[in-house]
Amino acid sequence: MTRKGGANRPRFRLLPTVLLTVAILGLPTAVYAWGRTSSSFVIHSIEVTGARQVPQRRVERLLRRDYLGHNLFTVTTGDVRATLASLRYVASASVDRNFPDTLRVTVTEHHPAAYLLAAGSWYVLADDGHVICAVEPPAKSGKAAAGAAAPGATSPAPSTDASSALGPSTPPQPAAASGLPDVASGLPDDAAAQATAASLPTTPAATRRLAALLAGPPGSPPRLPRLTTTARVRAGATLGDPGVTAALRLIAALPHELRGELAVVETSPQGQTTLRFVNGLVAVWGDGDRLPAKTLALRAVLDRYGSAGKTCTFIDVSIPDRVLARPVLK
Repeated sequence: MTRKGGANRPRFRLLPTVLLTVAILGLPTAVYAWGRTSSSFVIHSIEVTGARQVPQRRVERLLRRDYLGHNLFTVTTGDVRATLASLRYVASASVDRNFPDTLRVTVTEHHPAAYLLAAGSWYVLADDGHVICAVEPPAKSGKAAAGAAAPGATSPAPSTDASSALGPSTPPQPAAASGLPDVASGLPDDAAAQATAASLPTTPAATRRLAALLAGPPGSPPRLPRLTTTARVRAGATLGDPGVTAALRLIAALPHELRGELAVVETSPQGQTTLRFVNGLVAVWGDGDRLPAKTLALRAVLDRYGSAGKTCTFIDVSIPDRVLARPVLK
């Protein structure tokens, strides 16, 4: 009898632990099941945070339409994302519940980084390569088109004249920016002219493409840099063009003040990049290597010109240790 009672003792000690585990696991389930049917958790207010590109009132209006009066427990993150799917700038959304009656929604948006020209159509491109939406063509009415182009313009539009945008037919040789170490020292006499010529379009098609990029989307203020691609583009998808990906990475690396003045990023089939700014500056960037060094070289040379009270019109930072620039600083 003693052995039998001793063998059963551990079982009796284990029973409270099992019951406590069942209670811990079952109580939230029971509360959730009760909450889904209780009128105490009906949604009476909705709070939205994170909306910048999309008007917050528009987000709130969609959410109120779908969820006011619903049970707070029944609204899921998937439901909210489906409700906001029509808003192209909304990348994602998360849900939080402020009991007993407030639904909190945090919106994550796509950040527009550039306009993209593809097959004659313009798109808004996010900084991660996501194609946010197509740029709608302006209204045919002159009054409507003028009204669409005016609000929010923060910088003057680049000239749409291809001949003026491309510079003189026989470009002068860029000279070294004095005061910078190893700037164009030891280069052949014609190296500067070759660098300038390499930045100019070589075919009529390239000239027309550059003119279109400088003009930007019709009716839209050119507040973003413009890129082009030959890849297939679809709104709502992520673009896999390596050239566009490299251009977006370059744009993100530029200092804020230069990024705001950047008009066009051109990438050749060979992977060579040229930057064109709204003030007429042309910067030959070269390939995607040594991105930090090229950024520092560009900023240092432009600061040098600024200190001298001159405007730099051409700079080649493709070899950041040996920069070419014009006009000559004395």
